[in-house]
Amino acid sequence: MATSIFPTGMSAPMGVIHKELTGMALGSLRHTRLFSTSFIAFEAHNEKHSELIESLKNSNSLLKHLELNSIRKRDIKEEERQKQRKQKQSFKQNFRTIGRILKLGRPDLKLFLLALLFILFAVLYPTSLVKLVGEAIDAFNNKTFDEDGDLLIWGYKYSTIFTAMVPFMVVLAICFWARIWVLKVLGERLVARLRLRVMKHLLRHDAAFYDQEKHKVGDLISRLSSDAYVVSRSITSNLPDGMKNILFGIISSYMMYQINPILFGVMLLISPPITIGSVWYGEKIRQLSTRLQNATAGLTKVSEETLNAVKLVQAFSSEPKELSKYSDQVRNVIKIARKEALAQSNYLVSIYSLYHTGYLSCIALGMYLILQGKMSTGDVVAFTMYLEFFNMALYSLTTTYMELMKGAGAGVKLFNLIDYHDDVNPVKGTRVPSNLAKDIEFRDVVFSYPTRQHNKIFRGCSFNVPAASSTCFVAPSGCGKSTIALLLLRSYNIESGQILIGGKDIKDFQIRDLRRSVIAIVQQEPVLLSGSILENIVYGLTPAQINQLTMDDVIEVAKQANCHDFITALPDGYDTLIGSRGASLSGGQKQRVAIARALIKKPAILILDEATSALDSKLESLINNTLKNLTSEGKMTIISIAHRLSTISKSENVIVLGKKGKVVEQGRFVELFSDPNSELSKLLDESSTQKKEDDERNDEQERLDKEAKEIEMRQRIQRGEIELVRSLIADLPYTSKTELVKQMEQELAEEEESYEKEELTSQAP
Repeated sequence: MATSIFPTGMSAPMGVIHKELTGMALGSLRHTRLFSTSFIAFEAHNEKHSELIESLKNSNSLLKHLELNSIRKRDIKEEERQKQRKQKQSFKQNFRTIGRILKLGRPDLKLFLLALLFILFAVLYPTSLVKLVGEAIDAFNNKTFDEDGDLLIWGYKYSTIFTAMVPFMVVLAICFWARIWVLKVLGERLVARLRLRVMKHLLRHDAAFYDQEKHKVGDLISRLSSDAYVVSRSITSNLPDGMKNILFGIISSYMMYQINPILFGVMLLISPPITIGSVWYGEKIRQLSTRLQNATAGLTKVSEETLNAVKLVQAFSSEPKELSKYSDQVRNVIKIARKEALAQSNYLVSIYSLYHTGYLSCIALGMYLILQGKMSTGDVVAFTMYLEFFNMALYSLTTTYMELMKGAGAGVKLFNLIDYHDDVNPVKGTRVPSNLAKDIEFRDVVFSYPTRQHNKIFRGCSFNVPAASSTCFVAPSGCGKSTIALLLLRSYNIESGQILIGGKDIKDFQIRDLRRSVIAIVQQEPVLLSGSILENIVYGLTPAQINQLTMDDVIEVAKQANCHDFITALPDGYDTLIGSRGASLSGGQKQRVAIARALIKKPAILILDEATSALDSKLESLINNTLKNLTSEGKMTIISIAHRLSTISKSENVIVLGKKGKVVEQGRFVELFSDPNSELSKLLDESSTQKKEDDERNDEQERLDKEAKEIEMRQRIQRGEIELVRSLIADLPYTSKTELVKQMEQELAEEEESYEKEELTSQAP
């Protein structure tokens, strides 16, 4: 018989252990099954989602394809939300963000310390007054009077004490006013410094940054306006208030402890749940605040896009579509704001209940101690007043904490814009040498846009552009003509290969110096800034360069760009204000001002991206002759991107790009154009054929329009003659009208008889 190693009575614990182990195993099994079920459900959902997308993609229905676009947009938003959840800020990281914000206020440290001094004065007055009230009550209850019957408080007459409080109150009012003024100034300085820093980095970011969906203009404007304001309010208003409440809490706690440690201990029992609840709710409210800021940024983005394209919206009568899009964003903002309001309400009600539970408990215990003779009435009154101060301070501190978390959420987004790592650094690199040659070489360049990496624009593209020459790039749409301009400006980094100017790799140069002193560009749709024409022409010059120029230099460049005549015809000439984006100028005028803006820099390389597309043939020819003279004098290398034969023919060399991301043909224009089998000739034949068909369609449409106008004119004349006859008949007497009608009936009858005779004659054999 086996003997148990456990003493008698130990079989029950072993049974318990066995049951616990069995329960743990079953729990683990249930958890595994639950996880497996969830995983299978997730996989099934993904599979169903993929099948839905595939079916919509293969559908021929326009409505289905629009639905597919909506699903893809929702998927992108969901990916962003998942990414934000993964990047959840910890308690420590939130305070690190607040620390970064506070560092921005370091230059105003003296003002901040002065504000703290004013806060200290503001705290001392009410806490001293509470002590005075308690002492006055006890003095009255203890009948502490002097020989004249005056109440004595701390050995002084009550009139003396209260008289001394008057100047104290005046100083308090001054401190209160000064605190508000100083904190307002601090807030505006802090938000200005933060906005300037964010704007500085936004202007430095590369093109890949702005290609991202989350970095659209509307979002960035929202960050600079609303998010910066949230940060400023949370730091300059709530943080000093938090410090004031900390002082209130410390002084009140010390005074309560001095009055009665037991009551103070009872009061402390409510502090842990309040602190834990504040941290938990604070994080939840911070997340909701971040979501609300994102929704507000989305609202700003939609409104910015709609208002920028308001003429297009009105032209296509798409106001209901845009209003629906905007209302969806508004509803999203309201939905998140409701959740934030609910979370704040739940939190504040919970804290309020805890406060008053502790408050009522202290009052009840205080009354018991008065009845037991262990506390005076004045002490209990003073304790409850200090307790009220303490509760108010704790309550305000929790609100301060939530506002700080909101500020941390907004600050993270702003610092993300500052901390963004650019692929193309704008300040690193060497200065461009003054004697840099003007030839250009692409050597086995491979490139795709960061947002479309699967679509290679260039696959080993190589070509040479001689110095002081004019070279035109020709290619079908989407083959990388404009991309060449962006790569020369180093808006993007290439994946492999080299881009050389004067035999030097441009990635070694400082981008700002390269763009300032070597390259100038004129785009197909030039952007002019609000201000005068003169300000736009000298926009690309540094203050030092402007100091070296005179108005004669500006006029000379304007004449080269053929814009001097129309500028001088304006009321204010070169000082004419042209409005936002040059709204008061035509497309051709904008292009000529943009050409003058490029030429005044005297660049080594000038890029013209369909720069004369809005000009008539005469103006285009004049500008092309000016540019030809500049290249023949060896002053610059010109790269043109064009579709029009008139522009291509003015270039010495032509480079034809193919659809496979490589150069398919290059040489002199005359040689390539004279060869009917060249790629250039084929492209120009296609474009000329297309142009001929377009011209024929336009001519036919003009003929039809002309005929329609002539028919309409004849009908108007006939209607006018009929109305004239009617008015003449209406003015005749009745007898004359009757005779006229009889005569007209007789003439009609004769005409019918004559017509019938002609018909019979024509039908006779």
